Amino acid sequence: MDRREFLGSAAVLLAAPRLAQQERPRPRQERQGTRLVLLGTAGGPRPRITRSAPAQAIVVGDTVYVVDCGNGVARQLVLANLPLRAVRHIFITHHHSDHNADCGNLILAMWSDAARKHFAGRIIVGRDLMEL
Repeated sequence: MDRREFLGSAAVLLAAPRLAQQERPRPRQERQGTRLVLLGTAGGPRPRITRSAPAQAIVVGDTVYVVDCGNGVARQLVLANLPLRAVRHIFITHHHSDHNADCGNLILAMWSDAARKHFAGRIIVGRDLMEL
């Protein structure tokens, strides 16, 4: 066993008890204030194994604002424990496929996620962001 393997094994053994006790997501009523959730940080349209396409969520209380809709944004919202029905507006920073490819799919997923109603928010794109 070389040094790198030893250190890796030791780290796993030391982290295992902590990971087993890892905190569960807090109930929604405890989450207040404003926070930024990075849903995807990869650049460009090429799929990657370890990173998702550009997308962020700004969470204000129980309301979610999505900034950019890279591929897989609905799945990333679900993985971040953010309810799709809580999305109020979608902001697209610019028209590149890695930023807007899943906008339509996100709206469809929101409709099918028990809300079963039309998207009442706005989709605000590029230059229109400067006017807000």
